[in-house]
Amino acid sequence: MTPHGDAVGEGLAVLTCLVLDRHILVGKAVGGLLAEHCGLELVAVFSSVAQALVFIENSPPDLLLLDAHCLGEHGETWIDAALALNNANPAGRLILITDVSDGLKPPAEIESKLLGIVDKRHDWDDLVRMVTRLQVLSPKRSHMSNPKWRLQMDTLSPRELRVFHALGLGLLNKEIAQSLGLSLQTVETYRKHISAKLSLSGSELIRAATLHRCTNPVAASDVS
Repeated sequence: MTPHGDAVGEGLAVLTCLVLDRHILVGKAVGGLLAEHCGLELVAVFSSVAQALVFIENSPPDLLLLDAHCLGEHGETWIDAALALNNANPAGRLILITDVSDGLKPPAEIESKLLGIVDKRHDWDDLVRMVTRLQVLSPKRSHMSNPKWRLQMDTLSPRELRVFHALGLGLLNKEIAQSLGLSLQTVETYRKHISAKLSLSGSELIRAATLHRCTNPVAASDVS
């Protein structure tokens, strides 16, 4: 699939991704989201743990998205898939997708590979942030020219810039409002103005803010 927008131009690594979800349509939707908004190469989507294990052994991806409740016919779980990736590609990374995050205890040998846990019931912004950070830090990252949105950064007002930086830190609208002493409605208005000025949609804005934060750590000092 073709990376969306300026994903490659932003210098983000084009990583391979495999999705294992007990609901194949959900898996395809999540994989499509990451291919569209992060420029990932979606190599496979499985609902079968056994099929995923075979694929991982032969063509280990850079990123493995795992449904924490996916069970195989012979008792295989997401842990087996995670361990398989760890063996086949020690540099590979994992993201767990779940609707019940309590009680998930990854084995010690894969804990360092886990980027985070995403709750299906909530917004997917967290998933986009995790993937973007992985792309920024990846040795596969390219170093091409600045994307169009970065060239428009000087059109943001000081307050809009602070909201943009806060989005890059992973703060929710209500958290940004509390941090900056603004009303929730004001923050939402700022987000709309920022999106318009930078010509970015909601998910693209989160990705851009995360990328800016990862490549400009000092930006966090603007958020009190």
